[in-house]
Amino acid sequence: MNVLRVIILSILAGLFSPTGNLQGALLNNDAFSLRIRAGNHSEFFRIVLEGPDALISRWKVIQKAREISVRFPDMNFDVPQQSLPVPYRKIDDAVVFTLGNPSDLKVFFLDNPGRLVIDAYPKVRRNGETEKRRSGETGKLNSPLRPLSRSPIQRLEEGDGDFGHPLSGQTGENRASAGDIDNTADEGFIPEKYKKAWTALKTENNPYKVIKELSADKPKDRQYFAAYHFIYGDALSAAGKQLEAIEQLRLAYIYSSQGDLRELALIKRARVYQKLGRMHEAKVNYQVFINEFPYSKYIAKAHLGLAKSLLETGSFSEAVEHYENAGKGADVMFSMADALQKLGRTEEAKRAYDNAVLFDRAYIEKSPETYYLMGENMRMTGRTREAKKHLSEINSGPFRDNANMSLGLIAMDESDNEKAIEYFKAASYSKDRKLKVEAMLNLSLAYLKAGKLKESIANLEVIRHKYFDSSDRYKETLLVLSKLYKEDGKYNEALSLLKELVYGKEPPAAAFSELEAILLEASAKTSLDAAGTIRFTDLWKEVGQWMLDPAREEFLLKIAKRLKPEGRPFLELCSWLVENTSGKARTRAALELADYYVGMGNIPAAGQYIAIFKDSKTREAGDDVLRIEARIKQANGEIEQALKNLMQVKEFEHKDFQLLGKIINDLKASQSRNAQTAVSLYEKMIKKYDGEAEDYIILADIYYENEKDEKALEYYKAAYEKDPGDEWAMYRIGSIEGPADENEMLDKLQKGDTLLGRLAKTKLKGISIFNKIDEVYQ
Repeated sequence: MNVLRVIILSILAGLFSPTGNLQGALLNNDAFSLRIRAGNHSEFFRIVLEGPDALISRWKVIQKAREISVRFPDMNFDVPQQSLPVPYRKIDDAVVFTLGNPSDLKVFFLDNPGRLVIDAYPKVRRNGETEKRRSGETGKLNSPLRPLSRSPIQRLEEGDGDFGHPLSGQTGENRASAGDIDNTADEGFIPEKYKKAWTALKTENNPYKVIKELSADKPKDRQYFAAYHFIYGDALSAAGKQLEAIEQLRLAYIYSSQGDLRELALIKRARVYQKLGRMHEAKVNYQVFINEFPYSKYIAKAHLGLAKSLLETGSFSEAVEHYENAGKGADVMFSMADALQKLGRTEEAKRAYDNAVLFDRAYIEKSPETYYLMGENMRMTGRTREAKKHLSEINSGPFRDNANMSLGLIAMDESDNEKAIEYFKAASYSKDRKLKVEAMLNLSLAYLKAGKLKESIANLEVIRHKYFDSSDRYKETLLVLSKLYKEDGKYNEALSLLKELVYGKEPPAAAFSELEAILLEASAKTSLDAAGTIRFTDLWKEVGQWMLDPAREEFLLKIAKRLKPEGRPFLELCSWLVENTSGKARTRAALELADYYVGMGNIPAAGQYIAIFKDSKTREAGDDVLRIEARIKQANGEIEQALKNLMQVKEFEHKDFQLLGKIINDLKASQSRNAQTAVSLYEKMIKKYDGEAEDYIILADIYYENEKDEKALEYYKAAYEKDPGDEWAMYRIGSIEGPADENEMLDKLQKGDTLLGRLAKTKLKGISIFNKIDEVYQ
């Protein structure tokens, strides 16, 4: 058992070693290598100690007069011999430096690689021989420097020991909590005048006493302003008067010229904003602190505060960056994992949670949010069984409803719709509006999967009417509801919802896709159905303006074809396509307009659009182009050229037979030798493509006028077969054929009250008279 414990402890120690070499160094008695650099800067003298984190992170800095001792307790390390501009010596587990002048120190730690940085600022002597340099006072600087804040240094008088005490807050072991902004009872920046008030606030924990004293005795001497406002603001914050505290801390920051007090005033003000939930103001203050005091001993706290503010305002990526600079405490590690989870970087979050749990498992019991997010991470990384167990344990607290939501999603994935409905119903009672709407939306989807369409629609209607806003969830609700209404055949209701979406702010792309589907479906209908579906043209007039997008050009071309009989809507849409699109869509729209105008007899307009078509590099030769050009040439009297165009058409349509009939008549009128060629083409194409009754009559009339009754009768009969109600075919058949057939056809025709019907009656009377005469003279 002891052996097993040793093995486990060895493994864990290896996991927590930042460099991975700590255990080997300790077991093998290997010495770490500590490198030292030093040099003069314009305002200070800098010493940098660099080495593995396992060594550097254990630092303690102690100052006595001109000597600085940097200790690494119980660590074995070597310092390579080198020449430095400052005398130094190694004594056991410490390196001692001797400065040329008494100095104030600023100590900070940097990661990757681990470095301990000590900046020594020379003190001002009474005789003025040595002064701290400030930017602009002495010398010329190569680049502007940001003023550096300096921490007060705890020092011992002579005889208090070899090297005195560690600097306040300046050790590697407490770096995760170094610079505790509340543990400042012994700071030296509090003047004697306010020591009593400071003690009452920090030691006696009596902010009301401090507020009473300070409010009655505002200093007149400017040198006390900063400390006065700082203590006053701190006391107000402790008493719960946060808004008043903000103003006092602001004044403390303005009046302060001293490093720590100025830093504390700013960071405490940021924290007060955070307490009030005013995360944007907190974020700004933390950012100012980081920019102004990059080497402060409170810098990790500032990064942590900024990270939390960013997390609350939804800036998850930035939050992660600042968590990385906020130290290595449990709060930091778990908060960073939470940020990664909220960011959707679930695999990274999983690793972060695993490491944080090894660091401090008890933390999750103290943070309901982290406990829930860990369960959600389990769900999203596929650890369903663990997630169900973990989330099921959240029976109370602020994240109970979130847990029910997650459990509902798990049930949905497992197709347990009834269980999902149960969980989503429970979550829908949440007081959090956003969570409530999300739960109700998922409840509707669960109802739908369970085949409960009415319940699904009813639930979505509740969201629609009671939780109106512009959130994505609300938009999703309207979208789902519109789809359900469309599936149920209620197009007007579906359209109403989609219009609400597209008229709103930042309409979702899916809403336009749904409108597109409804328009295409409506375009296939020729009349109102039983449910009273809105007419396609009226529908287009209502929503068409929202569909005008070059990205939808294929869809718009389909709509244009359907709108062609409607006139103006067609012209407006095709004109928009010509003006706002390019490539095939533009040329196709131009061709459609040319075809429309030539059909209307507006040959100049047709020519204008056919020219646009021909000028396009993406034009495609085809039957449509040949037809339109043939119609334009026929209208312009270029009959022979029109015939040539039509002869190149590969597949004839109804309008081609009509055009060819006109061309034949024009050729006959001009006594062209190509008239018979055109007739042969007509006959060939109608046999190949089997035209409509009207097409057969055109050819039959041509033969009838040329006194080719046999051919004419053949095509009149073909027309009659196509349309037995065609009176002209009946009349011609009756006129051409013998008396028996003539009487039969004309007898059918006379029953109609039309011009041809009356003509048939007259003709039958004439036939009757001739028959009686024949009987007399036989």
